[in-house]
Amino acid sequence: MKVSGLSILTRKVLVTRQFGAEAWRALFRDVAGERSAFRAPITSTSFVPLHDYLAFHDEFARRFFPGGSGALRDVGADSARFAFVEGPLKDFVPEPTIEALAAALPRLWQRYFTDTASQAEATLTEHGVEFRVSELPTWHPYFEHVVVGYVKELLEIHCANPITAERVKHDPGRECWYRFVMDPGYVAVKPKQPRAVDRRRERERVLTDREFEVLRLVGIGKTNREIGFLLGISPKTVQHHVMHAYDKVGIYTRAGAALWIAERGLAV
Repeated sequence: MKVSGLSILTRKVLVTRQFGAEAWRALFRDVAGERSAFRAPITSTSFVPLHDYLAFHDEFARRFFPGGSGALRDVGADSARFAFVEGPLKDFVPEPTIEALAAALPRLWQRYFTDTASQAEATLTEHGVEFRVSELPTWHPYFEHVVVGYVKELLEIHCANPITAERVKHDPGRECWYRFVMDPGYVAVKPKQPRAVDRRRERERVLTDREFEVLRLVGIGKTNREIGFLLGISPKTVQHHVMHAYDKVGIYTRAGAALWIAERGLAV
């Protein structure tokens, strides 16, 4: 899977407007020092490999938007506002009827992502629009919170109705399915929170007990040396477990580990 350079261009606008051009130069310089994909010119028509993009986005969120899922949704909303009001997508939906907006959502997925088996579909309902993405290549907060914030803001830009985003179904690593409600009389159904045993079974499908414990400690900010001391193993063995855990759950940085742990309520 590859991600459009438009996402990176949008992050540049968000950072420079809120934190200044030097903050963006520092972020980009540091990421490019570790990721060769960021050393070539990136425009709105470029595409960057997914693992490079997620590493960039984790560092971007860590530095500038560390507030968890709420901050990531704000990033998605700000990105949509730029792209559709003044950026490259301002003419993407020339006649923004609700039917045209729903039809545009799958096309937007194709605009932002290529070389992927993932598919997006949007359905009009009596209450609003349901948006579903299936066959995601990996689980990452970006694919839920940023995308949901983006879609919600796109609809908010063009619709007078207040819009509420409600999760229909969530299958980490496979599917993200949301309902964007425009009917003020709709009564939201609060999704069931997964029980602790469900969370444990989810991670047991992919991680050994040692890998999970190491990943949890990485996620709460411990260094390899500190983890080794706590678990009675060498820092080199810790790094071995870290890399295996990263590969299994599809994350690439310590910031990604922190988000992975926090999203599952496992930081304690």
